[in-house]
Amino acid sequence: MNGVNASAARYLLAWSVFTLLGCLAVHARASISRVPMPDEASTRWAYEALAQAAQHLPLTAAPPRAEHYRAGGAIFVSVYVHGQRVARHVAGATLTKAVREAGVAFARQPLLALAFSARKPADRPRFRIELTRGDAALVDALPWLRALLLVPLRDGLCATQGTDGGRSVCLTPDDIWGLGLYDRAVVAPIPDLTFGTDLALLEQRLADDLGTTRAELHQNGRVRRVRIEAMAPWPTETPRPALTREQLETAARDGAKFVLRHQARSGRYTYVYDAQHDRALAGDDYSLPRHGGTTYFLAQAAQRLAMPEARAGARRALGYLRASAITTCGAPDRLCVLQDGEVEVGASALTALAAAELLQSGDDADVSALLSGLTAFLRAQQRPDGELMHEYDRKRERAVDVQHMYYSGETAMALLTAYERTRDPRDLQAARRLMAHLTGAGWSFFGSRYFYGEEHWTCQAVGKAAAYMDVSAALAFCVRWARWQSHLQYAAGDTPWPSEGAFGVGPVLLPRVTTAASRVEASVPLFRVLRAHQQSAHGVTDASELRELRRVIERSVGLLLRQRWAPGPTHLFRNPARAYGGMPGTAADLTSRTDMVQHAGSALLAWARDGVFDAQ
Repeated sequence: MNGVNASAARYLLAWSVFTLLGCLAVHARASISRVPMPDEASTRWAYEALAQAAQHLPLTAAPPRAEHYRAGGAIFVSVYVHGQRVARHVAGATLTKAVREAGVAFARQPLLALAFSARKPADRPRFRIELTRGDAALVDALPWLRALLLVPLRDGLCATQGTDGGRSVCLTPDDIWGLGLYDRAVVAPIPDLTFGTDLALLEQRLADDLGTTRAELHQNGRVRRVRIEAMAPWPTETPRPALTREQLETAARDGAKFVLRHQARSGRYTYVYDAQHDRALAGDDYSLPRHGGTTYFLAQAAQRLAMPEARAGARRALGYLRASAITTCGAPDRLCVLQDGEVEVGASALTALAAAELLQSGDDADVSALLSGLTAFLRAQQRPDGELMHEYDRKRERAVDVQHMYYSGETAMALLTAYERTRDPRDLQAARRLMAHLTGAGWSFFGSRYFYGEEHWTCQAVGKAAAYMDVSAALAFCVRWARWQSHLQYAAGDTPWPSEGAFGVGPVLLPRVTTAASRVEASVPLFRVLRAHQQSAHGVTDASELRELRRVIERSVGLLLRQRWAPGPTHLFRNPARAYGGMPGTAADLTSRTDMVQHAGSALLAWARDGVFDAQ
């Protein structure tokens, strides 16, 4: 037996040494030694000088650091109009020389001078300076890892014709970003979690630019990974000042205005807005649950920000549902949302939540009738153990006992918000039984303390229910959930991007903004309840727990403020004014979906109401 153990130990040691040496070899070949970026004064001068040169104005003197700055390779100076690159000058590594050369080249283009005189800001040129910081070999010995070889928004790809040097062409991060090729190569089971970059497509474009084939490029040329970063990048890595209530409310208001700007007269929203082309993306996948969630956010904005236009928009959105999707399920007084011939609880729950929230800012007979019918349907879907049946078969007139993600938590939140308005004890009783299941028997199994599901709606409901019932057990569940989430939150420097406050499990995936927003939505009600317990005469909340929860919230709120389009990467937007206030799914995304704005806006409003602001 000892001989077997010794052999196993030698095998493991050899495997560990081999793995370590392999990692060191790959790191030595593929790592990039990066030159530093210019300071803020040099960045400001560079962009001002380009604008001056393009308009035939004398250039201001460059600051000393700009005069001495050298990049790690080529400098790419580009001009964008209406989100499209219209000119580029590639220069050597000296910053001031590159800027002056580019200015002269651009000044010779009469169309740029004409564009600078445009009355509308959206018609004016936007400059972009990208600096090479270093390069490395493209280590692609493992084909199945090729999609992960480029760091999105940081790495570009360059090709050189001939093995001994020759003509070179590059795709900078802005080029790849504008093509929509970052974070799209691998489609995961959950569509929102795509990742990776398709190098084959990029190599084909480089080969086309060189007038050769991809096969010939691999055989007789060289392709390399290049770290190219923009001066004045988006999102910025510069720390923002301390959070204020006014700052959060302004951001939420911008989000509400974005939603209203992209709402049709019928009440239907632009489901996915493409900022690069200033258009709604075509598709048949309009989501009525997300329609209800977005309407909920407008109803919140109507009340908390005193926005009558948001109230009007929410009423239009509910009118759209009444006209196109509301039907009866099981009884004349039970209203449900029908989409594509099917009834699922999620759309009905979020529509009820939106209606109940809208009634907080004023009476409305039509909305009240809608809410009454929807809550009757939701209660009828409840099982004896408290859980809900998430589908309804209208042909057979019976509930279908299946469960989908989010729906039960959304229903609990809807019933409690309805109870705040109607004081119907049936809603409170149904919510009590549902939450007891979700935070008790429904999550009681071996290993349940070591991982959790998507509970952000559940924990919002727990925070709301604290005013009406004993939520000690449910609160403990949500505190454990929040603590677990805190271990998944990125700190500064954990990823190649300014992603502090996002959530993830490694630096491969670009962090998803909506995940951070939904965690804030759930954590703020918990913070409010825990803080109230701490301040009560018999409070037992651990002060360190409260401080940690506040830290997690503020990190994520900071991320939302950095990532929102205010104004965002305007050089890639056809009409920055139309995009203002939107929220992308990731930093590389040039589209904004309704639920992204909704979750972020609701999160900002939650912390604006219940947060602690040291500066005030």
